[in-house]
Amino acid sequence: MKKALLRFLDIRENTDFEKTRSEIINGITVRGYNFWILICSTILTTIGLDTNSAAVIIGGMLISPLMSPILGVGLSLAIHERWLISHSFRNLFTAVLISLGTAVIYFYLSPLGEPTPELQARTFPTLLDVLIALFGGVAGIVSISRHQQTNAIPGVAIATALMPPLCTAGFGIATSRWNFFFGAFYLFFINAVFISMATYLVSRYLHFPEKEFAEKRVARQYKRWFIIISMVALTPSVYFLYSVYIKESTKSDIEQYVITPIKLDGNEVLKWEDVKKDSQNLIKIYYSGTQLGDSLKNSIYSSLRKSKMTNYSIVPMRVNLTKEEVNQLSAEKTRQIIEELHLQELRDNQVLKPSADTLPFTQIFKETKTAFPFIDTLSNGWLLQPDSSNLVDTLPVVFYRTLKPIDQEKTEQLYKYFVQRLGRDTVVLINK
Repeated sequence: MKKALLRFLDIRENTDFEKTRSEIINGITVRGYNFWILICSTILTTIGLDTNSAAVIIGGMLISPLMSPILGVGLSLAIHERWLISHSFRNLFTAVLISLGTAVIYFYLSPLGEPTPELQARTFPTLLDVLIALFGGVAGIVSISRHQQTNAIPGVAIATALMPPLCTAGFGIATSRWNFFFGAFYLFFINAVFISMATYLVSRYLHFPEKEFAEKRVARQYKRWFIIISMVALTPSVYFLYSVYIKESTKSDIEQYVITPIKLDGNEVLKWEDVKKDSQNLIKIYYSGTQLGDSLKNSIYSSLRKSKMTNYSIVPMRVNLTKEEVNQLSAEKTRQIIEELHLQELRDNQVLKPSADTLPFTQIFKETKTAFPFIDTLSNGWLLQPDSSNLVDTLPVVFYRTLKPIDQEKTEQLYKYFVQRLGRDTVVLINK
C-alpha cells in the first residue's frame, strides 16, 4: 500500500532537467521580443486596473514574462549555478524597473487616475497570498519540468498575479499615494520570494544535478540567506492576515448588532461604513425609512456594550425616500445622494439637527439637484395659515425653477419627494 501511494504521488518520473533549465533561461533575458511583451503586458494590466476591468488584467497577466526570471532565481540556487543566479537577478531587477516605469508614465498621463477596486485589492497582502505564491510556484516548476508540455503555466500566471501589484505600485508613485506603493510592492515581493522558494524546494526534491558551489560552506551560506529573506517576507503577512481577521470579525458584529436591527425595524440600509475619528469609531449608516427611535438606538448601544464595542457610536443618515422610490433610482443616483448626505454632519462631527422653524435648505437643494437634474434654482420659506379655530398652521413653501418646462408627472414626483423629505403631509410647491 505504501509503495502504491508513493508511486501515485511521485513527481520525479518523466522529468527533464535540460528542458527545464533551457526553457527558463530562454525566458529570462529582457530584450528583443521579451522586452516588447513586457511593455505590452504592463500597459494592458495598467489599463485594466485603471478601468476596473478584470478581463483586461487577466490578459496582461497571461502574457507577462516576469515568471521566468523568478523561476530562474529558485532553480539557480537549487543547482548552485553562479552564472544563472546573477543572470536571473539582473534581469528580474531590469524587468521590475521597466514595468514600474511604464506604469508610472501611464498613470501620470491617465485622465482617470482614481483608485479603483482592482487597484485597492492589491494593497493589503496577507498570509493567504504567501500560500498562493508558494503553491503557484510548485505548480509552475512541476509543469515546466515535465518532458511533455502542460497547460498549467497560464493558470499559475493568473493565480500568482505578478504584474498587477507592480502596476499598482506604479500607480502609487505616479499619484503620490505611498500606501498603494508599499502595499502593492510588498505583495509583488511576497510573490517573487515564495515562487522562488517553491522552485528551489521542488528542484531539490527532483534531484536536479548541481553545477557549482562544490564548497559546502558557500552552499550553506546561500541557503541561510534564502531562509532569512523568506522569513522577512513572511512575517508582515501574518500580521496583515490577523488584521483582516479582526476587520472581518468587527464587520460581522456591526452587521449583527447594528445593521440587522435597523433593517428589522422596516428600514432599507443603502450603505454603511466604519470611520475612525481619534479614539472613537463612527458607524455611518445611510438608510431610507423612518427615523430611528430612542428605544432602537438604546437597544443597539446595549448590544455594542455587551460585545465590548464601547468605543463605537452610530451616525444614522436618513434618505427621505420610500423603499419604492429608492428602487426606482439608478445605482449611480443613489450613490450620489449618499455622498451628499455627508452635509448632515457638523464640523464637530455631530449630526445636523435643524431647528423647528428652519429647513435644512442647503442639504435639500443638493439632494434635489442630484435626484432631479432638471432643477435649476431652489428657495424656500414658510406660509402661516390660520384655521377656523384661530390656530396657525405653518406650511413649508418651496420655490423652484427648471432648466426647461416639465410635465405633470415630473411635477407630481417632485411634490411627493418634498412631502417625504420634509416629513409633512402638505407642501406648497411653486414654479417661478
